[in-house]
Amino acid sequence: MIDLNKFKDLFISEVEDHLQKLNDNLLALEKNPTDKKLMNELMRSSHTMKSSSAMMGYKKMSFLTHVMEDVFDYARNDQLKLTPEIINKLFETFDILEESLMSIKKTGKELDVDSTIKEIKEMTGVATEGTGKSPRTPEGKPIIKNSKNQPEQEKDDKNNELNNNNEEIVKKKSEQKINFAPVEEFIQRIDYIKVPVKRLDNLMSLMEELLIDRMRLEQFKDRDAKLGGVISHLNRLVSDIQYQVMQSRLVPIEQIFARFPRMIRDVAKSLGKKANLEITGGEIELDRTIVDKLGEPLVHLLRNAVDHGIKESGTIKLKAKREKDFALIIVENDGNSIDWEKVVESAVKKGIIDKRQGDYLISDLKLKIADFRDKKVKDIKPKSEIIDLLYNPRLSTKDKVTEISGRGVGLSVVKNFVDQIGGRIEIKSPLSEEGGTRFTLELPLTLAIINSLLVEVRNSLFAIPFSNIERSVSIFREEIKSMADQDIAVIDGTDVPLVYLSKVFALNKGKDRKIKNAEKVKEDEKDVENFSSSGNSKITVVLVKRGSNIAGLVVDNLVNEQEIIVKSLPPVLRKTKGFSGSTILGDGKTILILDIASLLEDTSKLIRTS
Repeated sequence: MIDLNKFKDLFISEVEDHLQKLNDNLLALEKNPTDKKLMNELMRSSHTMKSSSAMMGYKKMSFLTHVMEDVFDYARNDQLKLTPEIINKLFETFDILEESLMSIKKTGKELDVDSTIKEIKEMTGVATEGTGKSPRTPEGKPIIKNSKNQPEQEKDDKNNELNNNNEEIVKKKSEQKINFAPVEEFIQRIDYIKVPVKRLDNLMSLMEELLIDRMRLEQFKDRDAKLGGVISHLNRLVSDIQYQVMQSRLVPIEQIFARFPRMIRDVAKSLGKKANLEITGGEIELDRTIVDKLGEPLVHLLRNAVDHGIKESGTIKLKAKREKDFALIIVENDGNSIDWEKVVESAVKKGIIDKRQGDYLISDLKLKIADFRDKKVKDIKPKSEIIDLLYNPRLSTKDKVTEISGRGVGLSVVKNFVDQIGGRIEIKSPLSEEGGTRFTLELPLTLAIINSLLVEVRNSLFAIPFSNIERSVSIFREEIKSMADQDIAVIDGTDVPLVYLSKVFALNKGKDRKIKNAEKVKEDEKDVENFSSSGNSKITVVLVKRGSNIAGLVVDNLVNEQEIIVKSLPPVLRKTKGFSGSTILGDGKTILILDIASLLEDTSKLIRTS
């Protein structure tokens, strides 16, 4: 007896694909109810699910998908009109099938769907008696029972005549010769296979160990010519393997995007609105770990776009595009813009900020809004304090809590996701005088292995991701000027604020780590003063940029460029600003990776120590 359990993963994967196709095609059919091509596609997906479910022994799922198959068959034969009520019921059925599939995943048992089968048969009049049992006329058309959705048609006497001659027709068909095409035409090469995610994760772990060993071998490269040649060849092989492993982990973002048209339809319908979702860039590929985490933040942004952004009807755009070493995910609506004043008022009301601070923020905001209306500026750019309020889990501008929004947690989920993966979020609202809002998520393409620049600051090493680096420069004393409490370097005519990493991380020169805090601060101040006043001194600056923010990180030395494996920080350190993770070098040392986004967002890092 064949053990069907070994086919379970393949079955689940296949059904998931077909459920997505069913949702996509029914959404399209809802807009164009007479499209026979879509009905054929819906019928094919239902038929495939029926057959595979029956093969695996899931009889209830097989019967339900057979009933669905008959519904689409009746519709394409003009014997059933797919009313909005039937379409809604079909969407509900897809959800029940998904729930049953989840049950099979977890427990190996399908759900009882008898009541759903009964409801569909009563609503549509399909005469399905069981899997593989659909009564038909002699000419192959399905027989339908009385239903309010059955199109009015005259009785055809020819049908009775064909019924009488049914046996003769079947006999003639059986006598027809079957022409078999060459076997080769039916044998197709397998271009794609489905691999369990766990195997890819294990492969990635082994790849990381291999990279660490490669870094260790680099230390022996110059000791022996023959050994150096072998190590160089090994480096190339490891790089090629690494590239292939990384490619195998990339998945198109379409896997997440594909679920949202159905969600937008349901949310808009529940709110009595009409929302059109436009999706572009689904072919952009990201690391699977990022795609896995991206779904929840996008759900919150899209639901907010329908609830807060769309008035009675409108368009929501979901876009993905590639930019340098980042992917940009954009959610935009053409309706309402964010009511920034209401954001501040709500924050005061909920005790997030005090009234004095609220009055100050609103006063500044009103000036910017006036300049925007007078066309003195192109955008309204609220202070960062106001934008930060949006991400507070206690804040909501909704007066009533609904299933869609009002709890205030939505944007905090988005912000937490972006921070965890070293990304960035940007908000633009309004987009024009008519309104509109755009959220842009800037995400790394991968979290596993990145190119970085290793720098030294007071005998401590740090890694700076290449994706944040513009270039490195040497600065003379006369190129540094003081502005208020900041040191500014003039580079190519641009004022660049300097960040002294020795001061930010409270580091001191030498190997003695037991100097008192007061002495550390004093030495830092002296060091910065020397940089600014010594006529012969030059400092090394790494120019870093995130979005429109740019700064110069002051370091002691540039060590080398290196591919590093990103390791997550332990839970106790994850809220520490300034670091996005750690990595292990070839000599076994563990060093920290700088989080440029948090460094540039914290303006206190730019303050001069003296």
